[in-house]
Formats: sequence, C-alpha cells, structure tokens
Amino acid sequence: MITSEKYTILDSVSHKINETTQLCILNFNIIQVPDLTKKLINSHPNTIFWLATNDFSKQNILYASKLGIKNVIQTPIKTELIEDFFQTKSNIKDNNLNYIYKPLKQSSILIVDDNELNIKLLEDTLYDLEIKIISCSNPTESLKYIKEFKFNLILLDILMPEISGFELAEIIKQSSLNNSTPIIFISAVSGTENILNGYNMGAYSYIEKPFHPNIVKSQIYNLLKTEENKISLEKEKENFVATLTHDLKSPINAEITALNYLLKDNPTKDKPIQKEMLSELLNSAKYMKLITDRILAHYKQKNTDLILNKEICSLKEIVISCINELNYLTTEKNLQIRLFSEPDNYLINIDYIEIKRVINNLLSNAIEYSNKNSYIDITLAKDNDKYIFKIKDYGLGIDLEKYNCVFDEYMTLSKNHKKVGFGLGLNICKSIINAHNGDISISSQPQKGTEITFTLPI
Repeated sequence: MITSEKYTILDSVSHKINETTQLCILNFNIIQVPDLTKKLINSHPNTIFWLATNDFSKQNILYASKLGIKNVIQTPIKTELIEDFFQTKSNIKDNNLNYIYKPLKQSSILIVDDNELNIKLLEDTLYDLEIKIISCSNPTESLKYIKEFKFNLILLDILMPEISGFELAEIIKQSSLNNSTPIIFISAVSGTENILNGYNMGAYSYIEKPFHPNIVKSQIYNLLKTEENKISLEKEKENFVATLTHDLKSPINAEITALNYLLKDNPTKDKPIQKEMLSELLNSAKYMKLITDRILAHYKQKNTDLILNKEICSLKEIVISCINELNYLTTEKNLQIRLFSEPDNYLINIDYIEIKRVINNLLSNAIEYSNKNSYIDITLAKDNDKYIFKIKDYGLGIDLEKYNCVFDEYMTLSKNHKKVGFGLGLNICKSIINAHNGDISISSQPQKGTEITFTLPI
C-alpha cells in the first residue's frame, strides 16, 4: 500500500483508505474480490477509483466500469498519470492558457460518458465556445438524441456499462441523421489496439484521459471550425447552382413558347431548311428545360422533406404522356418506343407529378444512351399487390461490377460516353420510388443495353 495526502495505491482490498483521499488506484485483480471491491467503492463516494492492470480485454474493462471504476491504466503505474490527474483538476478554471476563440453558436455536440465528472470537465472546457451541448451519462439514453437531432460532433467514452463506446459508434454510423457526424473517443482505455479500433471505426481523433482541457478545447474547436467551413462552402455551391437553374427557367420557357408559335404560324412552309432549324432549336430548348427541371427537383428534395400529394391515377396514362412529350428526342436517332401492357389502366394511389418525373428521367436516359435505329421497350405488369414498370434500351450499357453505385448522388458515366450529365437523375428516381414504399433496381451489360425496373405497391 502506498499512500499520500491526495492519493492511495491499494495492493489488497483489505487495506483501508482515508476519507480525504481524492484518488485511489487498485493494484490487484478485482475479478477475484468483486463484492469487496464494490463495497469499498460505494463506501467512498467522493473518491475516484482507478484500476492498474495489464488486462485490457473488453470483458475486463466493462466489468471494471460496472463496479464504478473510472479509469484503467497500465502497470507498472506511471507517476506522470497521477500528476496529470491532479494538474487537470486544478486547470479546469485556469484561463492562463486560453486563446481567443470565435463562438460556434451554430454547432452542436453530444457528449456520452458515464462519469459525471468527465462530462462536467468537458462542459467547463467548452463553455466559452457557446456550443450547444447535450450530455448523457447513460449511453442508452443517448440513442434517442442520436435519432432525433443532427450533431456536428459526438464525443464518446469507451468504458461504459450496457453499451460500450465502440458499440455506440456502430449504432451512430447506421443512423439516418448522424451517419456522417465526426466522432472523437475520449477515454481512459489506452493501448494501441483500442486506439486503432477507434480510428478503424472512422473516429476523427482519440484522446486519452486524463486530458489537458486546453488541448482538447483546441482540437474540438478546429474540427468544428473545419466542418463549419465545409458546410458553408457546400451550401454556397448548392445555392449558386439552384439559383442559376431557377433563373434559366424563364428564358427557356419563353424560347419554347416563341418557337412553338413560329412553327404553328408556319411562316416557313416553303422553306424546309428554316423549318428544320426551328424544330431543332425547339428540341434543344425542351432538352434544356428537362435538365433544369431535374436539377431543381434534386435541390428541392435535398433541402426539404419530400411531401407526397397522392391521388388515384392511371400509371398507363402517365407512361403514354411521357412518351408523347419526349417523342421529339427520338427523331434524331430514329428510335422506336414500344409499350407492352395488358388492357388495364393500372389505377394506383401515387403522387402524379413525382412519378411522372421518374418516368421522364428514365425515358430520357434510355433515349440518350440508345444506339441509333434501335428500340426502347416499356413494360407494365401486375404481380399480386404491386405494379411493375420496366424500361429497356439496347444501347451502351454499363459494367455494374465496376460501377455498383449508379443510384448515388452525382454518380454519372456521361463523361465516359462524351455526353453531358450531372448524376442526379437516378438518385432523384430512387428517392421518389422509396418515398412511395417501392423498390427500384437496374441490370445492364456493356454494349448490350440497360433495363431499369421499379415496383409500386397497389
């Protein structure tokens, strides 16, 4: 037994400690005497207990945590760790090393640590940054916040009962709101294996306890500032593209109206070349409108929740309408669109505008990547409780083993085929079909064509 004014190192659970002891390190196998260890810890609520061991297995760490031990360190015990502990406590309110930080009022962080003292230390450390902080000493309680709120950063302890920090990180990565939120592990669990596990799970940093408040403050501040700048640049880019495409809509619509009027008035009936030129200009204007509508639809869905306005519609009538509207695009390639369906109207409760957007996107893609003088086949069918839509072209096709993420945002192969595309069309289609509780899939082979299928529940 080693004892001083502030701390005690116990080599046996039978030894006693003073009521004034701030830190007690247990330098023996706690598993052999769990009841006595727990009794010792419970009888000294104002004392912090550490365990000195070389067994850093997950089982041993979680067992120590359940007994109330707040830190696990390696034997032989390094006096520097003890000195750092008391230095950290005295520096909580010390502002001598504070630098000038700009407030981060727009940032929010989640702290999950079963040790209330650690939470208080972190809250005091970050106080003047004016960050919105939600703290949980119960990891199970933190799950509801992870589901309900989007955070800019999550700080996790590893040594926690019920759910370890690593297990909680896995849950976070599967969540809808925080799957890309940066995670920092702040833990007493040291060792190369644990640190590597943290980084392998996508952690941005791994900070060992006891930590220096000003160093942690600087790390967190710089990470949040970087994330804030990245989000700001992304929003600026999105606003620019959305504004540009919105401003283009009016002149494009005016151009289409004017060209339709000129062709209807037919001043070029004796001038076939001029009529052909006007028709080509009209087709180009319609194609530009299709692109701008697609980009605007993407940003609308990305920045707001997709709200469906459902009504009873004929899926077959929507398909025929799309074929008629895009028929002008088939002329140059001499394509034929063939519709195969039963004598049924395929009545279904859907959002007419959104489903029409899906079919327009799929049909325009099929036309774009079809070979000249070929076919595009559209099939409508019914299978028990769902309608099935299939569109097949006999064109360029793609290698799905090489490109297995065709429905992802900004995924496009247009450059490979010397075409123009933003990689938004299929992503929009997937979002709309999923919002209708349907499924969408693709099959394709290079130089043999592509078939895309979506289903909608009746």
